[in-house]
Amino acid sequence: MTPIQPGWRRWLVRGLVSLVSLAVVLLGLEGLLRSRPTLLGDGFANGALSRYTARAGGIYYSDRQLRMHFMIPDLTTTMYANGYVWQHGTDALGFRNRPLHVPAEVMLLGDSIVYGQGVEFPDTLGAQLERLSGRTVANLGRQGDCAYQEAYLLTAFVDVFKPRWVFYVFSPNDIVDLYVYLSDQAMRDFVAQPVAAITYPARVEPAKALAERERRLRRRPLLQKIEDGSYVMKMFRWLASEVRKRRATSFQQAAITLNAPRRQADAVDVSHDPGSLGWRYTAHAIAYMHLVASRAGARLVAVSLGDRAQSDLVRASAARAGVAYLDAREVVEAGDSWLPRDGHLSPAGARHLATLAADFIARDPSATR
Repeated sequence: MTPIQPGWRRWLVRGLVSLVSLAVVLLGLEGLLRSRPTLLGDGFANGALSRYTARAGGIYYSDRQLRMHFMIPDLTTTMYANGYVWQHGTDALGFRNRPLHVPAEVMLLGDSIVYGQGVEFPDTLGAQLERLSGRTVANLGRQGDCAYQEAYLLTAFVDVFKPRWVFYVFSPNDIVDLYVYLSDQAMRDFVAQPVAAITYPARVEPAKALAERERRLRRRPLLQKIEDGSYVMKMFRWLASEVRKRRATSFQQAAITLNAPRRQADAVDVSHDPGSLGWRYTAHAIAYMHLVASRAGARLVAVSLGDRAQSDLVRASAARAGVAYLDAREVVEAGDSWLPRDGHLSPAGARHLATLAADFIARDPSATR
């Protein structure tokens, strides 16, 4: 065997020392980020600690037929977002209820505001409405939902819960979220369908979808498993994401500068434009949900937590569909309604909204039937 020459030996030793040093640094950084995930700011901490994912450690599983996420049933875990920590717990159907009432007199549809991001279960809208109204409540709120998922959830669960009232709670980002989940053509196709003709694909049996999730996670390559669990790898992904965002912003600004007349004319605030596909989709979904609720003997009530312009659009869409509208402006504008640095309902805000809903139920003529 040819002996290693002195020069090569020095380079080999230096290489090994460098690798060991790098490993020590990375391990130290891993430990530091695990113990202090907010060291790089809330942006990194939200990504590193979030469980709003179908990946390992997340609270969701995917349905390949519906192309939707569902929360894993009977799961308890600790959640983090924007500096807030709370306990997440789901019932046997995968919703945040304790206990699960089947049937339930009231059904809530909405996103993370209705789910209760940042607060413990007793401070969620559903729990407070149950206490204030004396009615059983089924909270179907989930992070990231909009009219796309909410219309389906009503379709799938109205005959399970048999509610007398269904509160559809609109959030400020609901219109933008539609563009995340659906293509323009998919929204056009939905709007073009008569409400009585709208159908959804059959849902994959939850037990089967959960088994598929477990198999996928078990079959991950070793490097992916390390990447999913490593805070250092999450840091690199976060840094890469920040660089992409800055580049995209720069490119957009350059494009607007070079072609300002066309780009500014084409620029549309879809969240406030009643002619946008997002609003047309949402208005059609409200009409569809009204039909579904009515057929099941329930009353649909639209509630908006958006700004004044958005609330006017929700009110108008509800009026066209013959749906009751609950004005929540006093909740939106109350100084104590929102969690600081977060934008979700505080315990006080959830109580304000629950009070409005409970009063509506008490005044509703159908309440005495």
